[in-house]
Amino acid sequence: MKNQAERRSKKPEWYMQTIRRLNQYPEDKKRLCILTAQLEREQPKLTAGYSLTPGGDKISDQTGGIAAKRWETSQEIKECTLRIEEIDIILAGFEEDEKKLIELRYFSKHNYDWWVAEQVNLSLRTYYRVRDELVAEAAVLLGLYRRDQVRA
Repeated sequence: MKNQAERRSKKPEWYMQTIRRLNQYPEDKKRLCILTAQLEREQPKLTAGYSLTPGGDKISDQTGGIAAKRWETSQEIKECTLRIEEIDIILAGFEEDEKKLIELRYFSKHNYDWWVAEQVNLSLRTYYRVRDELVAEAAVLLGLYRRDQVRA
């Protein structure tokens, strides 16, 4: 049988999904830059190569392959851009001190709870309460959680 501390520390799935989305945000921004650079670089050769010797059964379509790769890259860019825009919209709805808390906790490398609480000038207990409220608000906006759901 689990003790009370173990039951309290278990977070619901929507909470964990929201945390993953927030943690993913800085990586998405870097990935978007890389994908954009790759898309600009993926171009077919301007001249086609022809050979009079039979090529056998091998069929090569360099332009088609590049077009397929460009399409995949552009799809990933769209998905990445959407994830970034969703978090940007959520952050825009927060007050400056709330935004700072989220940025320090989920977007920086030095993201220890006690350190973030100190940076935003909150007691650790108040910091946990505010952080959880902000994560719940983000989850609602992301469609991962409804306010009327019973808390687990």
